[in-house]
Amino acid sequence: MLDGTLYEVRTADELDAQIRDILALYFLEPGDQIGGLLYVDYTDESVKQAGLVAMLEDRGVRIVWCKSA
Repeated sequence: MLDGTLYEVRTADELDAQIRDILALYFLEPGDQIGGLLYVDYTDESVKQAGLVAMLEDRGVRIVWCKSA
């Protein structure tokens, strides 16, 4: 389960890289859940279009979007 760590990213590619790191920490079988919260601090709306966001959400992770000024 994720612990609510805050990830500061500027691009969708940066967020995908963070998500890959998260997924690498878990030995996942199809359908396994991770759960927890992931706080994402971003400046550009395109970050929300990161390709792996849906995969993480499908694993039970709730993403809390925090837009920086």
